[in-house]
Amino acid sequence: MNKSKSGKNRREFVGLKKHTHVQRTHILKEFVIPTLHRELGDNLVAVAADGSYARCEDTDYSDLELMIFVKSKGKMPNGFSKVYDGMLIEGLFVTEEDYHRMIHEPNEWWYIAGSDELMPIMNKAFVRKVERYRLKKKALKCNTIARELIYEAQEAFGKLFTAIDCRNRENLFVILSEVVLTTLKLLAYVNQKPYTSSKKFITEARKFRKKPDGFDEFIGLVTEAGYLDWRLLEKCAVKLFKGIENYFKLKYDDKIYDDDLSSIYRKDKSKKRR
Repeated sequence: MNKSKSGKNRREFVGLKKHTHVQRTHILKEFVIPTLHRELGDNLVAVAADGSYARCEDTDYSDLELMIFVKSKGKMPNGFSKVYDGMLIEGLFVTEEDYHRMIHEPNEWWYIAGSDELMPIMNKAFVRKVERYRLKKKALKCNTIARELIYEAQEAFGKLFTAIDCRNRENLFVILSEVVLTTLKLLAYVNQKPYTSSKKFITEARKFRKKPDGFDEFIGLVTEAGYLDWRLLEKCAVKLFKGIENYFKLKYDDKIYDDDLSSIYRKDKSKKRR
């Protein structure tokens, strides 16, 4: 029988193969760690795994993500990507200060990076010390980023309403995806809670305490493919965007957007932005 017809070898790829958690552990300890020791020498401080492997949630096609702590970055690259026996291995070279700034402190990637959990592979004491970092002024920092994301939402929804008006079916999925991701990012900062995994964005967002009016209906429309109905899509999108704006109106006394064109880049230090 022809192999392709039997269905047994439909997924014979060069760069994507199934691995178990045990197999990932073997590759990590037998190949990756010795190489890091050899190439980094005394500059190597600690190695920790993160992502699904660190949470012991890795599945057949999961990658292996590593945080490689060094004393000094110097002219080192930011990291590396390797595909070994069909498994993606990605490592970031970071100092302790880099890690806190990238992961613990709210930034544009905190909505997914902020939930990072580390599994010590080398120098457990150091990794545990890094994890004891305490974030200060979390609410203020998250609110600051949320205020900036309202402009990103304005742009994304503008593209969606244009697509609806033009009946742009061919590009609708990409445009709609941008709206969904922007809204999900916004909710992470509003609730001051990052997502644990991209696989759980919507599932976790549904459970947030703070959600704009129309969010659940809009997400339901997307997950059930109801967005193919133009009228229903417009109705749900309008309700959600109004819900987002209303949330910020209530929080910031109706001053949602910066509309002062008398000054472009200079900030009046006498006026504090709430």
